[in-house]
Amino acid sequence: MTRSRRPRRLPRHALAAVVSALALLALTVLLPGASARFTAVTGNPAGAWATDGVAPPTGLTAVQTCTRTPITFRGAASSTSQSPLTLSPPATTQVGDVLVAQVSYYGASTISATGDWTLLFTDTSGGLVTSAVYHKVATGTDTATFTRPESSPGDMVGGILAYGGVDRSSPVAVSARVTSAGETATLPAVTTTVKDTMVVYLLAKRVAPFPTPGGLRERWKLSSDSEGVTAADESFVGPGTTPSRSTALAGSTTEYVAQTIALRPVPPVVEASLSWTASPSTWATGYRLERSSGGTVQSTRSITPVETTSATEGPLVNGTAYSFRLWAHRGTWTSSVVTAPLTPSC
Repeated sequence: MTRSRRPRRLPRHALAAVVSALALLALTVLLPGASARFTAVTGNPAGAWATDGVAPPTGLTAVQTCTRTPITFRGAASSTSQSPLTLSPPATTQVGDVLVAQVSYYGASTISATGDWTLLFTDTSGGLVTSAVYHKVATGTDTATFTRPESSPGDMVGGILAYGGVDRSSPVAVSARVTSAGETATLPAVTTTVKDTMVVYLLAKRVAPFPTPGGLRERWKLSSDSEGVTAADESFVGPGTTPSRSTALAGSTTEYVAQTIALRPVPPVVEASLSWTASPSTWATGYRLERSSGGTVQSTRSITPVETTSATEGPLVNGTAYSFRLWAHRGTWTSSVVTAPLTPSC
């Protein structure tokens, strides 16, 4: 009689060890990059394993970048006539440009302007020659008519300058004016606190115009029957004090007005250029980048792939303190965080 043999059962503890080993083997197949980072824990009779996780990026730095739009001279147009004086902007003017108008005339009467021209200032020297300066943002319908009282004698003379790239909301950074008499005029210098201004110089002199001061670009020089005007400009890198400029008209000791205006450029585009050394966890998905200021998170975004080593954040606000946080991730697995501060000062 032959006895049938029953299969031997594995002890429960041995069976558990086999199941654990098979589970770890499955993980190594599904996550080959991650499985390479598992290490044995010594002294564990069950053969358990532990992971050392996603490695962080290193060496995060944040550097400001300042993209500036230079002020561009578009053109100039000048004219003279009895009151009223009608001035049209140069044909090259574009909508959004900033226009600067000078109107000069004999005496000290007050003039009026049509449209939305804003008076910047009026200066009179000796009660005999006046220079009034206006400005506006070009809209495409910018012709202006300037009128003085009917009882005021003499012609009017002036012109319009057009510039692109000027801050429309606050076009004048700083200005200065002087009134005097004599053969020589020293134009007033100005001290700017912003970079890359356009400095406009306007002169008005009784009887005849001053020559254009050396080192400047002449924009007009024109006479009426009783006064002459000169307009010139120069780009100034700044910040700081503009160079000294002067001009002379030999034999003419009559009264004059000298006016200096520094036009403010549009604010620069301020950004942060971020760079780092990539995480060695090549199996990670990528990074998360967080920007905050004053304890408030402003933005969080993903960056892929994990080999990426740079990014740009912006626009930012000059003088504001920012903190940038960066970490690597794969799914819910995340690395430790690296940080970099930046307070831009473009």
